[in-house]
Amino acid sequence: MEKETRNPLATAAKGQLFSCYQMLETLVDVCPDEIWQNVYGEVPFWYQVYHTAYFVDYWLREDRAGAGFPCVRFDPRIPPEFEWIPQEDVSISRETMRVYLLLIRQKLRRIFATLADSDLSRSAFDLEPEVTLLDAIFSQARHIMYNVGYCNGILRVRDLPESDWYAYNEPIE
Repeated sequence: MEKETRNPLATAAKGQLFSCYQMLETLVDVCPDEIWQNVYGEVPFWYQVYHTAYFVDYWLREDRAGAGFPCVRFDPRIPPEFEWIPQEDVSISRETMRVYLLLIRQKLRRIFATLADSDLSRSAFDLEPEVTLLDAIFSQARHIMYNVGYCNGILRVRDLPESDWYAYNEPIE
């Protein structure tokens, strides 16, 4: 992959975020259905993934007015915050989650396609003027990794495949 030199900071931020995002997508692929639907610490596995994806979708928007959110509307009984656990009769399938993650990835590609280093210091979007775009990118990379690590732990203690470490822009097979 040819290294972008015109906007090296935006390119580095993109690489870090997309490396984390790849691990989230892989987590959905490797998680068995019985684990996907199970509850751990009062939180369904699928909900941990949804919560993570939702906030990437929330914080990284295509314009300063805040358009481009949400990519997908789900059942209104599924809140994004952990303070309200969803009812047992609602869930999001792995296939639906894959589509949601793909739509977010496409949005992220559009955002980063025109992102200049100077854009990183602007506000993430008008409703959150104190948070810079770089803050949002960094916090979402950390948020993804926290939740992938938690979910990997659930898989690991059951001797199941997990989302392997994706360090930085390796080719996806």
